[in-house]
Amino acid sequence: MKVIVFANQKGGTGKTTSVINVGDALAREGKKTLIVDLDPQGHAAVSLNLDTETCVANWLMYPIFNTIPLSPEIMNQWIRTTRRENLYLLPGNQMTAKAQRLLTIEEKPINYIKDLLPAIRRMGFDYLLFDTPPSTGGLQEMASWAADLAVIVSSLDYLSADGVSGFVEMLKVLHTQKRWSGRLAGVLPTFYDEQTRTTREQMTHLQKAFADQVFHPIHRATLLREASAEGQTIFEKDAKSRSAMEYGALAMHLSKLT
Repeated sequence: MKVIVFANQKGGTGKTTSVINVGDALAREGKKTLIVDLDPQGHAAVSLNLDTETCVANWLMYPIFNTIPLSPEIMNQWIRTTRRENLYLLPGNQMTAKAQRLLTIEEKPINYIKDLLPAIRRMGFDYLLFDTPPSTGGLQEMASWAADLAVIVSSLDYLSADGVSGFVEMLKVLHTQKRWSGRLAGVLPTFYDEQTRTTREQMTHLQKAFADQVFHPIHRATLLREASAEGQTIFEKDAKSRSAMEYGALAMHLSKLT
């Protein structure tokens, strides 16, 4: 099972949109894919036309209150089908924030989430995608440490660039101090508009900072906003659209990384 974390230390970068569309693209290629929504806003569920639930909080807090190890049977209580073949969701809601505070109080180590993954691995998933909260505070760091690959999702504005820098610094700490075995897959520019000077400048800055680790940008598109509002992925909304082509290419690229 390949674990990929999508993150930025700033909100509003298109992170959830990217997670659900990459997830659906992988699922359409026959890969059994699980999205884990660690953001207390629970937008992954909403974007897939599902209910927000306490499932992530239940998963995170289970070892604290139970002595029986997690098993696939227990996980099946919380993992939801999305009515899309091969695509599954572990949904969250505001209880996720309370679970995060409990983990902090309990002083859980950086490897806490990684240690919760064996039961999920036994369920036969090919991919696990983490949608993380924008702020630091434990879950983003734990999810990143559990990941094989990290994707930084960056809208092309000045504030998002600060979020990118903060997350990169966190990854450096994970490497040097925590012996993280994963790696940065790349930076995904979103809301790209070649007609706007700011986005062109930010794209140039990313390419200078990360060289060949900048993915092809996701263009700003009304279709993406409409799809999210309607609880659809871009492939359900318009499989022949430029946005679908871009997310399909990104999923294919990620599937080839080791």
